[in-house]
Amino acid sequence: MSAQFTLTVNGLRKEYGDRVVLDADGLALESGRAYALVGPNGSGKSTFLKVLSGVIDQTAGSVDIAGDVARNALSVGYMPQKSYVFGFTVLKNVKMALDGTGLSRDEADSRAMRALEEVGMAAFAEKRGSGLSGGEAQRVALARMLVQDLDVLLLDEPTASMDIAGTLLVEEALSRYRERTDCLLVVATHAPSQARRIAPETVMLASGRVVEFGPTERVLSNPQSEQGQEFLSYWAV
Repeated sequence: MSAQFTLTVNGLRKEYGDRVVLDADGLALESGRAYALVGPNGSGKSTFLKVLSGVIDQTAGSVDIAGDVARNALSVGYMPQKSYVFGFTVLKNVKMALDGTGLSRDEADSRAMRALEEVGMAAFAEKRGSGLSGGEAQRVALARMLVQDLDVLLLDEPTASMDIAGTLLVEEALSRYRERTDCLLVVATHAPSQARRIAPETVMLASGRVVEFGPTERVLSNPQSEQGQEFLSYWAV
């Protein structure tokens, strides 16, 4: 992918009844870069990703794009925290993301197997999705994302059900994918240690608001906001 663009969040607001769950403004995210999205439970991370992906509509505000491509031309992938796999084979679970691309069966098989190899699941290709553990299912769902050439990849706690070996494998796969596609990558994580490993820049949310944004090391070592200091006080970072 060669198109360069910037997504800018302007007065982005999401309400459920009289409850405001997201109220973000003035945030610019650039293609080719990786961002970690951190914050306590209920801070609005999942809502933010859903609005960016178009899964849900905002109540107010906008996500604007500047650069070489129109927003409706962007290919966007979103993976929720509770990943879903279908009962058919693992290989078919991944190949379904290539439906309609015009690839031959052999080409689709080859691409799907490469994606499974990236996340350490190639040996499970002929196993049924219904028999996978939670961490294995997450890796298959991620392979379904990585088999595509996406402009924007939004992941909500993609390693939450994985052990440390699986987590590190997936983090490396994400880094290679971003370098290959030059996509905009945003990963929500509850762990500051993971944010340090995967992204040079971090967005911190609290009560739906952006309370910190900048270089990951600064955000995690020297937060300026009271909310940021409180969140990080629970972690040895």
